[in-house]
Amino acid sequence: MLKKHWWKALAAVLLFYSLSAGLLIPLRMGIVSDKSSLSLKTGQSQSLDVWVYNGRFEAGEEVQARILLAEDQVYCAQKIEIDKPRQLKLEVALPQLEPNKIKAPFPLIEISTPKYGTAFTDLYIQKGEGDLAVEACQSEPFAMTAGTNFPFLNILEESIRNLFYHVPMWFGMMFILLLSVIASIKQLRAGQGLKNDHWATALATVGVTYGLLGLVTGAIWAKHTWGAYWSWDVKQNTSAVAVLIYLAYFVLRSSFEDPDKRARIAATYNIFAFATLIPLLYVVPRMVDSLHPGAEGNPAFSSYDLDSSLRLLFYPSVLGWIIFGLWLAQICFRVYRLQPKVWENQFRD
Repeated sequence: MLKKHWWKALAAVLLFYSLSAGLLIPLRMGIVSDKSSLSLKTGQSQSLDVWVYNGRFEAGEEVQARILLAEDQVYCAQKIEIDKPRQLKLEVALPQLEPNKIKAPFPLIEISTPKYGTAFTDLYIQKGEGDLAVEACQSEPFAMTAGTNFPFLNILEESIRNLFYHVPMWFGMMFILLLSVIASIKQLRAGQGLKNDHWATALATVGVTYGLLGLVTGAIWAKHTWGAYWSWDVKQNTSAVAVLIYLAYFVLRSSFEDPDKRARIAATYNIFAFATLIPLLYVVPRMVDSLHPGAEGNPAFSSYDLDSSLRLLFYPSVLGWIIFGLWLAQICFRVYRLQPKVWENQFRD
């Protein structure tokens, strides 16, 4: 029994792993001070308040704070005071320089402790009127603590866990709808029988369900990061259009009573519907500015955003949702195959 259904067990294990670990693994320490507080002027000494997330400081604890203007331009805080368990007060001095000559990804502020590792975020620098001379320091940040932690990203914060649910939904949708198109092509080539048509419909049912779940999880994510469930962002709009196009596939199927005619027309529509997904989901959003990662001016997850700890769950999650979708499609296929027989038996009775 297990040999025959091992892939279903695999889907259950992968989904349980991604759901449980995705919710339980903590984030690393992160800096959550707002833009106004993380601002410095060049050529003078000044104080800086830094608040952290998922980290607590104790009196006497060894803490490092550094300002990074470039890989070879590092300036250590002259004084570090633990004001509150999650707040540091820093005395920082920067030399006189031109802020517009600092190249990305700098400038950064970096906080490092032996217990929580290193956290950093963007720093905003303005040109000051002083001419203070400051020497660069050579200190190294503390190594990351043992164990698995997800990276802390400003704005995303805890919502980064949605990466294991929202994104795999769309991966699963594309793969399952591709299989649906293949079944439709086989239906057109065969010309007789409805087995391939039932497979195409079953796969499309699961694919559209994944698409709807992707829209819902995306809207929840958008509420946290963008401030509204629906911001009329180009990615949101094109994704909604793509799902609506596939919903029309089922409306079209219900318009024909003859099974063979319905199978042929639905198969043809399915092919063209899938062809629209590529430009709607991957081409158009990359041609314009968008809040969504992967668009022009807003790149998708980089090597830091999607680090090894996230990959440890992301790829198994994608595989788990795909296999689970195939499991659901198999159930839907059996239902569609049994429907004509059920109706036939009812009329006989």
